[in-house]
Amino acid sequence: MTQRSRDARREAARARDRNAKRNRWLLPVAGAFIVVVAAVGAILLSGGGSSGGASVRPSGDLASPGASAVGGNAVIAGQPLVAFADPANDAAIGQTIPTVTSPTASIALDGRAKVLLFVAHWCPHCQREVPLIQAWINAGGLPADVDLVTISTGIDPGRPNYPPEAWLAREGWTPPVIVDSTNEVASAYGLSAYPFFVFVNADGTVHERLSGELPTADLAARISQLGR
Repeated sequence: MTQRSRDARREAARARDRNAKRNRWLLPVAGAFIVVVAAVGAILLSGGGSSGGASVRPSGDLASPGASAVGGNAVIAGQPLVAFADPANDAAIGQTIPTVTSPTASIALDGRAKVLLFVAHWCPHCQREVPLIQAWINAGGLPADVDLVTISTGIDPGRPNYPPEAWLAREGWTPPVIVDSTNEVASAYGLSAYPFFVFVNADGTVHERLSGELPTADLAARISQLGR
């Protein structure tokens, strides 16, 4: 073996040692990076663009209504709202809401301000919000010239707290309820997470949209800002 061959082998061995040492500290760093990314993703999914805790809408619940669509027994007419993402830059503000007609309740352009509350029976944030809002209603918190309409959506017999009407009855829920069995109403209003609020001025335009739990004091404050 020549001197050159021996030198080449020694250099290759030193290179292998350097790579092994580098890999020993890169692996823990890479693992930590993955954990951080996963944690950030979990935070974002828990309710990005929301007022409080929210349950993200599963992709299987998505629907794509046109100008006129049927959501179970609910008939939807009008232009759908864009998907909700950022309350600080919501393109739906000022847009006229789509109307909804169903056997149990309706969302109409009738000259009255509205709060539309979208809930899912399996959503823990909805389960916390509903009794708080009902207590607020019972205490006279909802103004007489504002309607609160509930949309029961994301309905799934395989998930907890089914059926939703039994859950709402246990809570003594008094606002009218639209049953959105095909999620078409949720899609028409751009819902991205539960619970989901749409505040509507008396002229039928969107004043604000929010997702996540909303304290009743904040709910009252937002209602006071509606065009009535």
